[in-house]
Amino acid sequence: MTPQQQALVRTTFEQVKPRSTEIADLLYKKLFELEPKTVALFRGDMKEQKEKLMRMLQIAIEGIDDHAQLQPMLFNLGRIHHSYGVQGHQFMSFQESLMFALKTVLGKDFTPEVEQAWRAIYLYFASTMHNFPHHEENVQVPHN
Repeated sequence: MTPQQQALVRTTFEQVKPRSTEIADLLYKKLFELEPKTVALFRGDMKEQKEKLMRMLQIAIEGIDDHAQLQPMLFNLGRIHHSYGVQGHQFMSFQESLMFALKTVLGKDFTPEVEQAWRAIYLYFASTMHNFPHHEENVQVPHN
C-alpha cells in the first residue's frame, strides 16, 4: 500500500466515523448474507461487537504506517479469530462487506481510488491476521 492510499483511507475513515454505527450495521448485515454460518461465531452482544470492530479499525488505520507497532496487534486479532473458528475465505467475505458498507455511506466519495486504497489496507490487515505465528500462546482479548 502506498502513502497516498494510506492518506485516502485515513481521510475517508474520518468522513465515516460519525456514522460508525451505520457502517457496522451495514457491514454485519452484508456479512451474514454472504456467510450465514458466521452468525454462530458471534455469541455476545452485537452492539458491543460492532463498537469493538470500529475501535480496532480506527486503531489500525491510525497506526498503519507503524508496522512494528501494528503487527503484534494484528497477530493477536488473528489468534482470536482463529480460536473462534474463522476461516480464510470469511476474511474475503468480510472485505466485500466492508466495501459495501463504505460504498453505501460514502456514496459518490467512494471513488475507484478510494476503493483500491481500502482494499490494499484491508489486504494487509487480513493477511497479517490470517498469517499470525501459529504457536501455543494465550490469547489476549483487547479491552479498549
